[in-house]
Formats: sequence, C-alpha cells, structure tokens
Amino acid sequence: MDHARKVKVLYKTILRLHRGLPAALQEMGNNYVKDEFKRHKNCSPVESQNFTREWAERPNH
Repeated sequence: MDHARKVKVLYKTILRLHRGLPAALQEMGNNYVKDEFKRHKNCSPVESQNFTREWAERPNH
C-alpha cells in the first residue's frame, strides 16, 4: 500500500473510532483530527511518515 493510501486509511479509521463517543466529544475529536491532517497535508515525506506513525501509535485511539 502506498503512503497516501495509508494516510487515508488511518484518517478514516480514527474518524470511525470517534463514532463511539458522545456527540459533543465526537464532533470535537473529528474537528481536531481534520485540522491536524489538513495542516500536515503538504509536509515533507519524512514529516508525513513521522506524523502518521505517531497517530497510529497513539494510545487512546
């Protein structure tokens, strides 16, 4: 799987996990995730790999 596809799968997985939260927390979490991914959309390949690795390894997600 190429890197762009991995990022997309990670993004959708996080949003799917948020579905189990109460509505207000789900909205807050989704907004946070969307903002973080948008801010890193044009980062370097090394930064992108670090970013996705850190999100994938985060506890509580």
